Amino acid sequence: MALSKVQTKRLGVLLATMFKEEVSQELADELVKNGFLEKVDKGYVLTSKGLDEKNRLCTLAGLKIQYRGETKSRE
Repeated sequence: MALSKVQTKRLGVLLATMFKEEVSQELADELVKNGFLEKVDKGYVLTSKGLDEKNRLCTLAGLKIQYRGETKSRE
């Protein structure tokens, strides 16, 4: 199943945040507003809701991308 444009954009921002890449302020602000990201110091981190959304979108896209500390019990 292919992701929609909105889902693809959201997944891209979530993954970029995970890997400490630069993210557009406008895109990040949208995900902060929706509760997927949290602003910390000079960057962003995924919230638990953001982590769940990342896992959901990765599953839909047929990907398996995890933080080193993520356990299988979260899936």
